[in-house]
Amino acid sequence: MNRILILLFATLSYQAFGQTTLTFEQAEQEALEKHPIAQQKEMFERMHDNEVEAIQKNKLPKFNLQGQVGYFSDVVSPTDPEVAQIGLFPDIPKTQWQTYASMDYLLYDGAIKKKRLADKDADFNIKLQQNEVSQFKIKESVSQVYFAALSYQEQELLIKEGVIKEIENQLKEIEALEKGGVVLPNTTDALRVEYHKTKQKLHSIEAQKNGALKVLGIWLERESEWNQFVLVRPTILNDNSSEINRPELMMYQLQSSKMDRSKDLLQTERMPKISLYALGGYGNPNPYNFFEINGDTFYQFGVRVKWSPFDYGKNKKERQVTQIQKEIINTEMEAFNKSLNIQISQIQSRIDQLHSLISEDHEIIKIHERKTKRSKGALDNGAATSSEYVSSLNAMVDAKLNLSNHELELLQTQYHLAMTKGLL
Repeated sequence: MNRILILLFATLSYQAFGQTTLTFEQAEQEALEKHPIAQQKEMFERMHDNEVEAIQKNKLPKFNLQGQVGYFSDVVSPTDPEVAQIGLFPDIPKTQWQTYASMDYLLYDGAIKKKRLADKDADFNIKLQQNEVSQFKIKESVSQVYFAALSYQEQELLIKEGVIKEIENQLKEIEALEKGGVVLPNTTDALRVEYHKTKQKLHSIEAQKNGALKVLGIWLERESEWNQFVLVRPTILNDNSSEINRPELMMYQLQSSKMDRSKDLLQTERMPKISLYALGGYGNPNPYNFFEINGDTFYQFGVRVKWSPFDYGKNKKERQVTQIQKEIINTEMEAFNKSLNIQISQIQSRIDQLHSLISEDHEIIKIHERKTKRSKGALDNGAATSSEYVSSLNAMVDAKLNLSNHELELLQTQYHLAMTKGLL
């Protein structure tokens, strides 16, 4: 209870000096929002919209404009010279030109457009899920930095409030006793040495805390504000759910489903295609009537069927490759599941161990508190040296630090377990 009051007092004091309270949830959310990878979702959406629109346009009629000029070494002419002389056969020019426009409109393609759209949707969903996997890794990194900084913050506060202030108060009493000739100067000096040793320990913890807060400031893109952060201990999680919702599992499922769509698309590409076509233009001579040698219009329209019944097994091999890719993805998912279950089991074992350690920490602290109280009384009465008292005090503080570290590690491990299951 005393430690909680100390933490509360310190937090209020920090806020009074313009410090910024930062919760675990706020840090995690802000890190995700400010990370460049968060911008990829909007990019994927724009890319997908353009791909879908491009496929949709494949259904629209296709127009082409063409023209050509050519010289022919031979042209159609009568073999009987008398026929040419009496003008029954025109003199077809060897230099010929024509320009024309053509149009094709696809009537049937085996629903290939629909399947290409489904294939693009699958690609889009995979990209979004890969983005979720990347964000999950960011959350893991931010979690480690946050809990590390929080641990140093609580150690710093405990040493300041639980050790340094206590030694300072004791020094005042010992110095007064020294002036009265009750204790020797060596006793006071010994206490001062222990005081400075504790300050050294505090400086080391402060440096570690500052390093972690600087890293957290980089994650949040608030590098100039890191020294204003006051971290808040998250609430304890008591989640015993067996549910697993890792983004990687969904990604593997989407990739496997994508392989099925790819196989279906490959199969559809073997289907015949039926389209309407039309062609019209102007040429000299008319390519459909060589007797029109002064230039004339021409056109044709109809139905066109295109089918390649033989590809020497190329399409079949491509579908077999796709099936093998699906099998590889499934084995990767099985390997991930196995590794995940091992990791969850290890984390749960550590949680059980920490519960036992915390229970013992409380008992150890009670013993050290009694010993420290007796040592302080003995010091006041001159029956103990300052070194004995400080040694007892340090042992008690170390026990409290162990409790604080174990409590924070338990909290972090519980959050780690929830994150490992994909529930955060």
